[in-house]
Amino acid sequence: MSEYCIELNNVTKTFGKFTAVDNVNIKLEPGKVYGFVGPNGAGKSTTMAIIMGTLFPTKGNGKVFGHPLASPEALKVLGYSPEFTSFYSDMNCIEYLYYMATLAGLSSDEAIKRTNELLDQFDLKQHANRRVAKFSTGMKKKVSLAQAMIHRPKVLLLDEPTANLDPTSRQEILDTVRKMVEEEHLTVLISSHVLTELETIINHVIMIDHGHIILDAPIHEAQEKFKQGILMVDTSNNDQLLSELNGRYEYTLEEGNIRFATVEMEQLKKDIVSIVFNSQLTLNMLKEEVLSLDSLYKQIMEGEKSDEGNIQKNA
Repeated sequence: MSEYCIELNNVTKTFGKFTAVDNVNIKLEPGKVYGFVGPNGAGKSTTMAIIMGTLFPTKGNGKVFGHPLASPEALKVLGYSPEFTSFYSDMNCIEYLYYMATLAGLSSDEAIKRTNELLDQFDLKQHANRRVAKFSTGMKKKVSLAQAMIHRPKVLLLDEPTANLDPTSRQEILDTVRKMVEEEHLTVLISSHVLTELETIINHVIMIDHGHIILDAPIHEAQEKFKQGILMVDTSNNDQLLSELNGRYEYTLEEGNIRFATVEMEQLKKDIVSIVFNSQLTLNMLKEEVLSLDSLYKQIMEGEKSDEGNIQKNA
């Protein structure tokens, strides 16, 4: 048995002359939450569809807990909530979840029990007899997430689960995912364009652009590798501090604070502490900035665009 719950090996997917996914290699470890990010058309949804077995790769192969993609054994452990979900116009919430449970192979009694459990878990009990097609976007997302969990999967794929939702609904969805990860011990692959929210839930980031994986690393390692060396400082006399530093470090002023940018972070900290002590200044703030997922994304994507420009110039 592989140590990975999902493996994609040299997977390529083409549609005519267009290559949506190009030689992708991904390995997901059990129990982690992976953020899958990239611009529109980068290949995120196509990759998820390949994992789910709804699309077959043109080249390459993959496994889910050691089982081939699209095999019955693989499908039993996968749950999927797509970005856009279509609901039967004449089905109410309880009928829809019961129907999805039977499609997942549950017996009638098991389907009824599981449906009631999910209605409680997702706070849908009071809406059980309403037609899902008439639900708000946020409510539909909840139902979609519930159906993805209907057969107690080990791996959950979420494609833009908070897209087009108001802030309250987005927070509810993320809180629900956090709780499920903790209680169900799930592995989650979640794509989203709302990176400020995504970084609150993931511990690993995978970036894709033009069908290529350009980053695959634990979030803290990626932040450490690409951080820009930013130190925010405030003292009782910032002018004196800058004077004694004598222009050795680049800085800008932001709302009265000093924002240093340097590759000599440890030396800068030592110099500041020394000046503060010797000059008897009060140190109000000394904070190294953590590189946000949003900043990390912009930095890497800008690097990609720069590389593309160089290739085109050299062509």
